[in-house]
Amino acid sequence: MIKKKKYIYLGSAAVVLIIAAYLVIQVKPGNEKSRKIKKGNLEVVVSCKGEVKGEKYTEINLPDLICDEELHVYQFKIADAILEGKAVKKGDYIAKLDDSQLQTNMRDIQQEKEKMDADLRNVVLDSAVNLSQKREAINNAKLDLEYLKIDLEQSKYESEAYQRKTQMNFEKAEIEVDKIRRNYLLDRNRLKLQVTRYEDRVADRNQRIAKYQAALVLTTITTPEDGIVMFTKDRNGKAYGKDSQIDIWRPSIATLPDMSVAITETFVREIDISKIEMGDSVRISIEALPDKVFYGKVIKIANIGEDHQDFDMKVFRVLIRFERSDKDMKPGMNANSDIIVASYHDQLLVPKKSIFSQKGKPVIYLKKGGNITELPIQVVAENDQFCVVKNDIKEGDVVLLYQPEEYKVEMEKVAGK
Repeated sequence: MIKKKKYIYLGSAAVVLIIAAYLVIQVKPGNEKSRKIKKGNLEVVVSCKGEVKGEKYTEINLPDLICDEELHVYQFKIADAILEGKAVKKGDYIAKLDDSQLQTNMRDIQQEKEKMDADLRNVVLDSAVNLSQKREAINNAKLDLEYLKIDLEQSKYESEAYQRKTQMNFEKAEIEVDKIRRNYLLDRNRLKLQVTRYEDRVADRNQRIAKYQAALVLTTITTPEDGIVMFTKDRNGKAYGKDSQIDIWRPSIATLPDMSVAITETFVREIDISKIEMGDSVRISIEALPDKVFYGKVIKIANIGEDHQDFDMKVFRVLIRFERSDKDMKPGMNANSDIIVASYHDQLLVPKKSIFSQKGKPVIYLKKGGNITELPIQVVAENDQFCVVKNDIKEGDVVLLYQPEEYKVEMEKVAGK
């Protein structure tokens, strides 16, 4: 008898525990079955991330001479750089480019110049010897012509035939002198042109060596004015720094932003870009300033999408200008922006969990007393939690957060089982 009562007490206690556990589970917030419709405000936002920048800035580029394609160096490695965000004064050191390729190219040009110097000396010497021989030949021809002239003068005492022969020899000698003189002038011009060509080649090498020497000096990058250094990002979205590679066709290495007018540059996915318009209001929070909320407006929307390593689809660059700046705001700070694309005030808000699809159309399930009614609706706007809908509902109506079994289609029942 005592054992029987003991079993009864234990069974009753177990039943009480089961009922209590059931009640606890039923009142947990995550297991709510219905919700009352209330009025409130709803904002439709497009959330995106970016970083704070100055709308105006001074750009620090590779010097024009460094970007000269005649140097045949098209990419430079940054051998050393200061920390990003450091405050600098005009003329302060920012970065040092690796100049090893410039040094190598300059040595090659210097070797070419040494060879050309030797060639130039040889050409000048050959020209001097050649022209000297030509001048000597002219003098000899003139001397021969003088002898023939004397013979011609003395031939007047001789026969006419001898006089004719002497006259012909003299004329022939005159022609020869003219020929040697013309050849001399032609050779002199030819050799002068040849020497000029070698001199031009040597001068070109000297000019290129001077250009390399000037470029070597410019591999030390300094700031043109006071400011805070923010390094430019490469094609992969990573800021330049030590060991980064920078192309001469994208010469921007850093900027000095003016934070009196601040902006944030962000990227919006292509599925959301059509929702955004110029002038849309934006609510901005900065991770480094958690106690402050900023407001701004969309001032620029890119016309063309681009690939970005942080997204699996095309994105569009969007610029947002802050309504006001802040003394604690620094360039490069991470900013979370909520672009407000629509705003509804004092509207009936239906929980998003209470909306289901029936034959491809949205419906809700109203509970009145013990009855449940399916009601088609038209969704006007929505955010992550609530929707503004059009239909015959009123404040205080109770909507179910689940779909009753009797309203599920056969396929859903089978899948549920």
